[in-house]
Amino acid sequence: MKTKNTADASSAVDDFRERINKETCINLDFGYLNGAIESWWMRNNHQPTHVLKFQLLSFFQTYLRSEDTLYFDKVGLADEGVAAVCIKNIFRLDSPKLALAAHEALAELFYLTDIKYDYEEHKALYLKPSAEQYKEWGNGYGDITPHSDDLYENMHIDYLALTVCRDTTHTPTTYYFPRDLIDNLSDDELETLLTMQAIFTSGKNVNGFKERIRNIVTYDPLYGYQFSLDFRIDQHCGERMRALNGGQHVLDKMRAGIAHARHHVSTAQTGTFLIMANHKILHARPTLNISVDTARKHSATPTLSTTPRLLFRSKGPRKYYYPLDESLAS
Repeated sequence: MKTKNTADASSAVDDFRERINKETCINLDFGYLNGAIESWWMRNNHQPTHVLKFQLLSFFQTYLRSEDTLYFDKVGLADEGVAAVCIKNIFRLDSPKLALAAHEALAELFYLTDIKYDYEEHKALYLKPSAEQYKEWGNGYGDITPHSDDLYENMHIDYLALTVCRDTTHTPTTYYFPRDLIDNLSDDELETLLTMQAIFTSGKNVNGFKERIRNIVTYDPLYGYQFSLDFRIDQHCGERMRALNGGQHVLDKMRAGIAHARHHVSTAQTGTFLIMANHKILHARPTLNISVDTARKHSATPTLSTTPRLLFRSKGPRKYYYPLDESLAS
């Protein structure tokens, strides 16, 4: 016979599963606009990027179909169930300047406040020097294990956005819903997950060392259930996420299931924009689909015009999220 506490815990787990199972990714195609965008670009590409951004903002607001503007203010919100939006065919021209302007305009439309840390060149992702030696790094050659960004920071990162300028390697961004990483957990293990904490540490992208303790799962009336998970193992720092005061066996079991977990992939072609709710989806990437010798050649003298894979990135809080520093929120 179940006790009241046991029944309450079982009910909480059932509610948890039901809510996170509603999260989805919306796929859109802006192909009906890219011819007009290319014509606009040929007339205006001499202008500064910040001017081009605002022109594109106006262009999108004027010419996008109403059904393609529905999701700008919905990503990550509990009542909407939209954890990510992937848009393809925004433009076809391989131009870093055009890709950056389109990226910045769309990030603005999705209410993303981009945050630049002093220690990180975070905007352009491509093969940087010694890239062939590194995994778990956006500018490296090797694979990247599922994670959410910047869990070692004090700031709360609501969104991550990526725009493909070029990808001759055809290596898509992979993303995982947490529900697909907990499929192999028992109800008792899920109860542990819902109440446990972990220590998150920085990796290669940070000069020095950063660390923060977070709850693995939190609930917010606006955002619903949110996750802090990072399964990367840094070759210098080790595991980027370690359980605090018990529960490591749950994280280890989730890690062991990643290889067989259901996952999704973005479109690895010029003109694709992907925005994710950072605490509702984990993103990853396989090893680039080129040889290590090719990666070494491109990383030795990297340029935006010749690198085989170039993405632009923004990450940060939702625009109305104040204060930005969580330590000031109380």
